[in-house]
Amino acid sequence: TSSRQRRRQASAYLLDQLPPDRREALRDVLALDPRPRYQQDPDRVYGFLFAGQEVRFTVDGDRLQVVDIK
Repeated sequence: TSSRQRRRQASAYLLDQLPPDRREALRDVLALDPRPRYQQDPDRVYGFLFAGQEVRFTVDGDRLQVVDIK
């Protein structure tokens, strides 16, 4: 997988669930494509813990979409 930055998308509604000081940090983490390197499935929903919240996302090509933050 390339180390280039991916296009990241998350709605304001989802980002509002994080403290303001954590939003840019989350964007930075997502730009690094936190999927396991052996995963390339565009239909799979991935997740990780960030700032006490579970961030769930998909990746299709160079587009990363945040689908939920709980």
